[in-house]
Amino acid sequence: MTILASTIARFLDREMSGPDLELTHPVPAHSPASGALVFVKAFSEAWVDSLGPRQDICVLGPPEFASRLQGALIISDSPRLDFARAVEKFFVPAEPRVISDTARIHPSAHIGQNVGIGHYSVIGEGAVIGDGTVIRSHVIIHRNCRIGRNCLIKSSTVIGEEGFGFEFDAEGVPMRIPHLGAVVLGDEVEIGAMNVIARGTLGDTVLSDHVKTDDHVFIAHNVSVGENTVIIACAEVSGSVKLGRDVWIAPSACIINQATVGDRGMVGLGAVVTKSVEAGMIVAGNPAKVIRPRA
Repeated sequence: MTILASTIARFLDREMSGPDLELTHPVPAHSPASGALVFVKAFSEAWVDSLGPRQDICVLGPPEFASRLQGALIISDSPRLDFARAVEKFFVPAEPRVISDTARIHPSAHIGQNVGIGHYSVIGEGAVIGDGTVIRSHVIIHRNCRIGRNCLIKSSTVIGEEGFGFEFDAEGVPMRIPHLGAVVLGDEVEIGAMNVIARGTLGDTVLSDHVKTDDHVFIAHNVSVGENTVIIACAEVSGSVKLGRDVWIAPSACIINQATVGDRGMVGLGAVVTKSVEAGMIVAGNPAKVIRPRA
């Protein structure tokens, strides 16, 4: 597939200078190739030296590159974001929206329009899958769970099993606490591969619109996650924890004891959060301590 640089500039609503090249693929700026779209976050003379002589590439970059490149320049104050938008629009192959003949879907489940369900996935009783959602292979969505519109659930994820909740009887035998709730995902949520999200006990476990989780994330029963929050690989969010909007949870972090992380809070790499974090603060360490406000 080829796309003109000017078409990308119009899509991004950005100014363009230089030749209107035919572009065929995106590549990293450090290894440009003919017909490539690249991005550079910040101006430097080193980038001018390496990219400037190339007449056959298009650079998404800041305005300081103007008149310094022989190829095309799409001027951007957010090159990485614009690059992601352009690649998604013009260079990513469309994901098939078909339901595999090996998928198992309960008759009472509601499947929206333009939904894709991969090989050997299971959709349980009363589950709801919103329009445009893609569920990849070997995914299990348990009973009564609700998945919003335009979500992506990656392979081997389990949503809606019972959480780990027990009470001990007089002889010290652990007795399971029934989990009667469900899991509710908002719209445009992305769940990584091999995630586990436990159903609520009486209420629901809720992930709001635009939440993104990386691979190998565990979210326990009754957790609430606010909009635009990002949870990265191997993080664990324990039962009844509440994460606000725009929260960032770093890899291998652990949040326990029904703690709350306020809006725009950030939890550092491997941190163990045992107490609530105020809005807009960065915490790190074990136990986690406040480092500074988030910029």
